[in-house]
Amino acid sequence: MPTIDRRTFLGLLAAAAATPYLVSFTSGRAGAALIGPDTPLQRDWQRVFGLSVASGDPSPTGVVLWTRINPSAWAPGQQLMVQVARDPDFLALELETVLTAEHIRAERDYCVAVDVEGYLQPDYRYYYRFIYRNTVSRTGRCRTAPAYGARLEHLKLALLTCQDYTNGYYGGLTQIARDDSIDFVLHLGDFIYETAGDPTFQSLPFEDRLIRLPSGGLVALDLEDYRHLYRVYRSDPALQRAMEQHTFIITRDDHETANDAFWDYERDTLGAPDHPYTLDPAYGNDPALLNQLMLDSQQAWLEYVPARVKVDWSSSDPHRFLQYYRQVQLGDLVDLFMLDGRTYRSAHPCGEGEFFQRYIPYGCDTWRSDQQTLLGAEQRDWLINGLVGSTARWKLLGNQTYMGSLGIQLSNGKLPINVDAWDGFDFERNLINHEIAFNQVENFVVVTGDLHTYIASHIKQDYSKRSIFDFRNFIGVEFMTPALTSAGLFDIIGAKVPAGEQQLVAQALTNTAVRLTNPHIRYFNTVQNGYSTIEFNDGHCDWKAYIVDKNINSDDQPVRLIRHYRKYTHFPWLITQAALIY
Repeated sequence: MPTIDRRTFLGLLAAAAATPYLVSFTSGRAGAALIGPDTPLQRDWQRVFGLSVASGDPSPTGVVLWTRINPSAWAPGQQLMVQVARDPDFLALELETVLTAEHIRAERDYCVAVDVEGYLQPDYRYYYRFIYRNTVSRTGRCRTAPAYGARLEHLKLALLTCQDYTNGYYGGLTQIARDDSIDFVLHLGDFIYETAGDPTFQSLPFEDRLIRLPSGGLVALDLEDYRHLYRVYRSDPALQRAMEQHTFIITRDDHETANDAFWDYERDTLGAPDHPYTLDPAYGNDPALLNQLMLDSQQAWLEYVPARVKVDWSSSDPHRFLQYYRQVQLGDLVDLFMLDGRTYRSAHPCGEGEFFQRYIPYGCDTWRSDQQTLLGAEQRDWLINGLVGSTARWKLLGNQTYMGSLGIQLSNGKLPINVDAWDGFDFERNLINHEIAFNQVENFVVVTGDLHTYIASHIKQDYSKRSIFDFRNFIGVEFMTPALTSAGLFDIIGAKVPAGEQQLVAQALTNTAVRLTNPHIRYFNTVQNGYSTIEFNDGHCDWKAYIVDKNINSDDQPVRLIRHYRKYTHFPWLITQAALIY
């Protein structure tokens, strides 16, 4: 069991003063002094650890371990023990350490994230637990990444997005928790929804899953509202089991803050077109309120999501306070780039209204403008340089909104359906795709969430070239994982479309219609809910899409494979349908 020399200990203390998510360690011997060999451990974990445990962001020698102490169980001056072992009985301890009491604070909502970087072995599945006041938490499993550049023959990732608590049950998470073949779980955003009842995208048929915010409103207005949402979501048993059993890699989308959020560069504040701070005259569209809303949502995310991210607690600028985007290297097989498509993006190109502006922007072509950015210059350059410089077999983007082109064919060209996605940032998308093609980046794969739809599609350097036989135009593939529970695309757009137009839009979004207008799309299904997995090896990657009924509140419901597509390493233009089960 490792101990820490004086220089390392002092360095960690200094880091902890700036960032409470980086913890100062004591030696294993000092940690063991908290409980003697004959001290009985209390097993009523919910009394102390009501939201259980979780792990995130693997590296070859560590993960971030997370828990929260129930305020009713908190005691001033009480330390927290962390144990990591090679076995579920904790007989072969790898690490035992103590988190001092000053890190368990009301100012962080009693959440604790412990980065054990540098103390574990690469490519290994460990067990971990927390002990507080002689009460032991549930046992979690975490996994470290393979060593940088190490030979890796196989990797399996589960893909999740859009888990609206109010809109269904988490049966898909139960299936993921049971699947021991999964190495890591990628969550592509909308971990929470900022609303407790918005009829435009929450159908709300589940009375036992209604949420009441502390502010009394329907939309999160401050830090306490966001914290309450995370507490409700993290209280779900299925989500707890999935996060106990697997190490998650999580980014965020809009609903962690506000629907269709962006950065209003003209006013230098959050853009939230549907939020009360923007729409309600009582709040006056106040840029200071909106800026604080962004900071509040970021802090709550930091408190409740185990992630190794850059934080500057001294900054009141959301761009400096928290950097979500990051790279996770998984041996020599996969370089994963987790994107942030919300913090730096510019306003919607055709206005902030819904139909004919954010959706189906008829009569507007500003979505082609070189002034539009989704990533911001710094993140865009980081991504391009990372992709070009990667030596991994597969280059994988963890991306929030559909990166491909999705539109309706008109006589004068194709009209995008949704410019909140990459279609609203056509110039930047083309720039990135050009760099990928020019630098001959091989085996480029994008995994995406947001649209509540299953999609398998080619990525093209130029989407205006419609030929499916122009193989040089194909530079990669994109797989969209469906919503775990959130309302389907028909329901969302149907609520926004003017009266009389719903049937026309519904017809345009059928699988057949979408594929005719967008020939790069091989599969499109916006009806069911579920999750997907993606597996990598030297020769190919496999994407498998599963249906799980969100209406069933049972651990025993079936999971159904609906599509299985395979992408080969040496054929960027080829996606084969490897299996189909009805």
